[in-house]
Amino acid sequence: MIRLLHAIARGARVAAPLAAVLVAALGWGGARAQNEPTLDNDRIVITYLPPHASFMLPIYNRMKERQVLEQLKQFLSPLKIPDGITLKITMKECGEANSWWSGRQTGLFLCYDWIDYALNIASQIDDPHGLTREDAVLGAFLQVTFHELGHAMFDIYEAPVMGREEDAADQMAGLILSRFGPDVAKRTFPGVVYLAQSMAEADGDWEHDRFADDHGHWLQRAYNNLCMAYGADPATFAYVVAEGLLPKERAANCGREYRQISHAFAVTIYPHIDPEKMKLVQAKQWLLPEGQELPAK
Repeated sequence: MIRLLHAIARGARVAAPLAAVLVAALGWGGARAQNEPTLDNDRIVITYLPPHASFMLPIYNRMKERQVLEQLKQFLSPLKIPDGITLKITMKECGEANSWWSGRQTGLFLCYDWIDYALNIASQIDDPHGLTREDAVLGAFLQVTFHELGHAMFDIYEAPVMGREEDAADQMAGLILSRFGPDVAKRTFPGVVYLAQSMAEADGDWEHDRFADDHGHWLQRAYNNLCMAYGADPATFAYVVAEGLLPKERAANCGREYRQISHAFAVTIYPHIDPEKMKLVQAKQWLLPEGQELPAK
């Protein structure tokens, strides 16, 4: 694997295939059999905009080369988008480490800056449970992608949300990550938590009025993701309770929380999913680790 040479400690950037970590981790799957139905949805439109900053060009080029948005479009193809609405997904340089849903007219923006930021943060990983840099970047990318898609679904389907929409979008992202199965979940959830903890450290102590923000504190979001992971699969994530990473008092309710979120998804979002296309999505292998991509047929 190409070693990424972000030198965060000295603030240097080195021109290298920076997106190799992300796309290797994404490894969505191999080529489809020729007689297999194509997962497509003409109401989902994807665009890669070239970045202005030269150090982001490798990310842009690699994302296009590996067709990350094309495969995301396949994954989302079962969505039944209402008449008159197009789900637009654009990757671009945003000028900040962010991504956002901007409404039905302009759609979802995923930022090269966020990937670059995650690459930098993940350069310092030293995890006793085997969390790799690749998985940390993968978790960060998928979490923000599905979080913002959560906002999109709430908007497009006018889904009722009780409580803060940012919390509900986090729950949507966690639910989708859990549905990839235990192998993907144990790679991605720790990455999501690692990034949230890193963001909390970077934020420092919150001033009083920061708690009025519509986003929760990063540490609370980290615990929420641990609870989602444990609630979905107590066997795989038993260690987070055994080692005190998730307090037992919270863990006791995580199964109920997960079932509650799953029920909310079933009631508000699942009716807008094409069940036949969903079977095709479920039959495909997604997010294979590097070196395990399916061979072309």
